[in-house]
Amino acid sequence: MKRQWIPNSRLIITFALLGAMVFINAFSTHYFQLGVPGYLPQGLLIALVVVSLLDWLLSRRLPPVEISREMPGNLAVDKWTEVKLRIRHQFTEARQIRIFDSVPSDANYQHLPLSIELQPNQISDTHYLLRPLVRGSLQLDKTHIEFNSPLGLWNIRYWAGEPTTAKVYPDFVAIANYAILATENHTSQMGIKKKQRRGAGMEFHQLREYRQGDSLRQIDWKATSRRQKLIARDYQDERDQQIVLMIDSGRRMRAKDDELSHFDHALNSLLLVSYIALRQGDNVSLMSFGGDANNRHRWIPPQKGVDRVKVLLNGIYDLHAQQSTADYITAAEKLSVLQPKRSLVILVTNSRDEDNSELLLAVNLLKKRHLVMVANIREHILDQLDNTPVHTFDDALTYAGVRRFLHERNESHKKLTSAGVYAIDCTANELAVRVSNAYLEIKSAGVL
Repeated sequence: MKRQWIPNSRLIITFALLGAMVFINAFSTHYFQLGVPGYLPQGLLIALVVVSLLDWLLSRRLPPVEISREMPGNLAVDKWTEVKLRIRHQFTEARQIRIFDSVPSDANYQHLPLSIELQPNQISDTHYLLRPLVRGSLQLDKTHIEFNSPLGLWNIRYWAGEPTTAKVYPDFVAIANYAILATENHTSQMGIKKKQRRGAGMEFHQLREYRQGDSLRQIDWKATSRRQKLIARDYQDERDQQIVLMIDSGRRMRAKDDELSHFDHALNSLLLVSYIALRQGDNVSLMSFGGDANNRHRWIPPQKGVDRVKVLLNGIYDLHAQQSTADYITAAEKLSVLQPKRSLVILVTNSRDEDNSELLLAVNLLKKRHLVMVANIREHILDQLDNTPVHTFDDALTYAGVRRFLHERNESHKKLTSAGVYAIDCTANELAVRVSNAYLEIKSAGVL
């Protein structure tokens, strides 16, 4: 463990004062025959050097401080988490130390640096708060420790402990809260409305007594004859269907309406949909497109079972939107090879009018085999500008530009729907509920 000895402000100021006294005394004696005897300030300066050297030698005999860090291996982006530090030492008397952990630049912190008094023969525990700002891998190097020498003339610094690595995921706390609500009895609390539909295109679930409102087609006449009362068939949504989540990781998904980018909102939304779909018994796969040359497409093959949502999390936690432009046609061709079975393809993007023709071609290519849903994210600022009162000529120009942009966007939306595509146009904050509702509606309609 390599230590550093840094002279503290007290030692530096004392050296500076004595040095100034020696200079002033020599100057006054030489030119004005004034001043004190030369050996006095020089003697004081030499004494200070001896004392500081003695303090340095004493500090070398101080035992080291051992420190260990404890933090979760999985963190949520933009959420505070506690990092615990345990300090072990062999000091024979109380000693004040200062601690600063090696928090990277892509994370925020609270309560650092820490100042703690170590008591003899005691293990000390302390903590601080950490908030990662970017998904992916987060590494904290060794911890920086500093304390004073026995005479207080030196600051002793060194690095202790071991590096710690954690994975920063999308905000799975919010997703977990959604997931708790994403049940048949609680979806209305989050705006997700599951429409019940019983009859053709649904899988048989169970027999039950006939209830008012059931259709005559649901009556099981054989069971009714045996039990001498009306018995109806109960149906459930079809299971084992294929759901493919396509997420645009091009440069337009880097846009932000709040603390999260459109890409992060899209990831959170698709993770919620994947949880609901896995819970419905469907197979879920995911593909990103629009990345750079080294990571143009990321593919997670079909997963089944609610517990497999962790596979999706591990597959996308370090996925980010890139500076390149999304290539819809290449992505559609790639998916046609990766997923030959008929599937519900949910494509989340942020397109402009110049992308419309390419997006429509890609959708038509996907439609040859799959059922397609396109969720197009709209910047929240457009809604704000559209509802802003017009008072000046500049306001009028802005309003006219926004109205034209929204009109062209609406026309693109109509082209998608007329082509038989389930199209959603919404802001990033609305995305999770809108896509989840659309998925449940498609399941209930039995069109897949």
